[in-house]
Amino acid sequence: MRRLCFFSIFLIFLSGKLSAQEKFLKSITPDNIGLQYAGSIGYMSLGVGYNLFKEKTNLSFHYGYVPEIKGGELHIAAVKFEYKPFAIRISDKIVFHPVNPVIFASYTFGKNFGFKFDRDIYAKGYYFLSPALREHLGLSSEIKILGDKTSKIKSISLYAEANTNDLYLISWFENRTTTPLPYIFQMGFGVRMNF
Repeated sequence: MRRLCFFSIFLIFLSGKLSAQEKFLKSITPDNIGLQYAGSIGYMSLGVGYNLFKEKTNLSFHYGYVPEIKGGELHIAAVKFEYKPFAIRISDKIVFHPVNPVIFASYTFGKNFGFKFDRDIYAKGYYFLSPALREHLGLSSEIKILGDKTSKIKSISLYAEANTNDLYLISWFENRTTTPLPYIFQMGFGVRMNF
């Protein structure tokens, strides 16, 4: 009888542990995956994201790559936060998000990149920005195609994003007469699948 009680308690404890593990795994499982071309985070980048506040915002993590033949091999990590203030329903299956503010930070890995410039080459304070870390501001537009309610894929989004970074903004501000404003923006295009 004691063994049966011990075994029953063990099974109850184990089922509670499994339930907690399932909740944890569900909480870290991304809500979407995306593929982006260009846009300051690599020639191509792959990301996973989490929808927050009833899909009004998206927090995503990206890995970008620039191949050697496109200007030198680079590996880039980025964290993006996108806000979707309003949506226009075009049809039962299509939703348009015309203006989505985006902020993100990117870090470029490599021997020529770090948080600070090399002190052996540049005097202290000569450059005050990091060569590897960039902070970005941008705007995106998105067309979302909704899936069937029975499908595991809730929607597929196509988007375009224009962004600039801290270095480009400072350069433009100091050279406003010679640098047109559109020159400091980069364009990216992507597709995102929401689950």
